[in-house]
Amino acid sequence: MISNDIDTVIFDMGGTLLDYDPVPAGEMRVIRTNKITGFLNSKGYKFKPDDIEQYLIAPYYEYNLIESEKTLREINLCECIKKGLESLRVAEDYSLWIIHLIHRLLKENLIVYGGSMEALEMLAPHYTLGLISNTTIPGIYFARDLEEIGMDKYFKHSIFTADWGFRKPHSSVFYRMLELLGKEASRSIYVGDSFKNDIYGPASIGMKTAWINPQNKPRPAEFADITPDYEVKSVRELAAIILNDKAAPEKLND
Repeated sequence: MISNDIDTVIFDMGGTLLDYDPVPAGEMRVIRTNKITGFLNSKGYKFKPDDIEQYLIAPYYEYNLIESEKTLREINLCECIKKGLESLRVAEDYSLWIIHLIHRLLKENLIVYGGSMEALEMLAPHYTLGLISNTTIPGIYFARDLEEIGMDKYFKHSIFTADWGFRKPHSSVFYRMLELLGKEASRSIYVGDSFKNDIYGPASIGMKTAWINPQNKPRPAEFADITPDYEVKSVRELAAIILNDKAAPEKLND
């Protein structure tokens, strides 16, 4: 039982509370390429999807994203797109238009996991809640999405790594959230589905952790020495457990 020692619950977003990526990555890559091709051609250009793949899509996936995973410095998506447009000899700066298009494709497929809203509703009266999400798209887009679905009201602060400059599991992301909330690592728990980002990262600075693992995946071998404080199938299950643990001492004192 650890929940009597915590006063703060910080959540991952995608894969934990909701899903922006239900479409297989390869299929979405093709859709994204075709949409950007259509957009630029509507502005008077005559590109083929292969052109967009070579100069805009491939550099993002095959250099920037790989490099970002190594260094934990977040991708500057706007600069990445600008460089691609320059390589294509596009005279106008359509970077923000293309970012808007990319986000719209994500939003069209957005799924809110069953039980997520209920779990936040259950926890909000008892804990300070925060949210940290790895994003290459500027956070304002996701903040608006959370507002539209009614989820933003539960979080005292949210950090989207495109705005911060470093991505999970970089320790600075977690330290910054604790600073914003005015909370201590030892009294906070981080909740997420990625073992590397959401368990290893916060555990390395002394936070407690809850691994959302609905498919009972094995613990990654490289993190065999790290044990989450909780391993559950959903945030709804986690909320019920920690609230029950919180209430247990009160029941003993009745």
